[in-house]
Amino acid sequence: MTVTVVMHGTLRRFLPEGASRATLDLRAGATIGEVLAELGADQDTWLVARNQAVAERDAVLASGDVLDCFEPLAGGADAGAGRQEGACRYAT
Repeated sequence: MTVTVVMHGTLRRFLPEGASRATLDLRAGATIGEVLAELGADQDTWLVARNQAVAERDAVLASGDVLDCFEPLAGGADAGAGRQEGACRYAT
């Protein structure tokens, strides 16, 4: 069976030549977790969507599935950085 794997962000490093997507030939009954482990991306992948819905790693794949793999995200400033005390200046 064939499954398309889409790696977002720096997870692309787990696909050949750093591609953002690849079509893989898998054995029947393969799970999301097995695919991630085979690619070496299991420890770096935070969230997986199967056909645009969040999926668990023990989900069995079907031919034609599309897996979107996401890494953990972080951002923003420190909790107190840039904060002003008092009422919000945009409050009405």
